[in-house]
Amino acid sequence: MARPPLPAGLTAREAEVLRLLALGLTTRQVADRLVISAKTADHHVQHIYTKIGVSTRGAAALFAIEQGILPARA
Repeated sequence: MARPPLPAGLTAREAEVLRLLALGLTTRQVADRLVISAKTADHHVQHIYTKIGVSTRGAAALFAIEQGILPARA
């Protein structure tokens, strides 16, 4: 069964990075968690911001919640 497409054309990896950002991790922490370089993590962050049309982590976190990438806490 095929997975539904992610919002804003995000890749699965970008959605994973966005989820971690929305949880409050720094770029360095995202890199460490995903076993990638900080530069690669930052590259993902910049692509995410462009794709979803935001320029702050707060706005990206809100997008993640609104799109179901990160469930809202009760």
